[in-house]
Amino acid sequence: MAEAQTFELLKKKRKSFRTAVTKVVNELEAELSNSDLNIDRLSELVETLSIKFEPLTLVDQQLEPLFKPEQFDGEFEITEEYREKVLLWQFRAKKKINEYLKPHVTSPSFQTTLSHSQDEHFGTLITFALKSQNTILHDSMEMTLQNG
Repeated sequence: MAEAQTFELLKKKRKSFRTAVTKVVNELEAELSNSDLNIDRLSELVETLSIKFEPLTLVDQQLEPLFKPEQFDGEFEITEEYREKVLLWQFRAKKKINEYLKPHVTSPSFQTTLSHSQDEHFGTLITFALKSQNTILHDSMEMTLQNG
């Protein structure tokens, strides 16, 4: 196939991939602005966006060497705008998903209570371990003195 035909074919592919990516980005934006957020749907859209963006990236890479020098800057700029848009919306969605998945702590005093409780528990374990070690050492020394 001639270089001109390859170039045109790749541009058509890129147009289709850009349309698909833009559609998913718009859906993602709408889902994030929805007051009744569906985390499962959000996760699906993030995954779909990643899948749709991959072939667009490949086609952009294939097109790069085919552009004339005077076209390159403009084309590269548009490619970067798409990349930035995808990364931005993926980040926003993943941030929202992570916020949703974090365990919800009701108040700082609850955290403090947990911390004090945990400290007491570990303190008790350490004290028990030290007492056990001292008892073993004491018993061992007594046996050595008696036998020796």
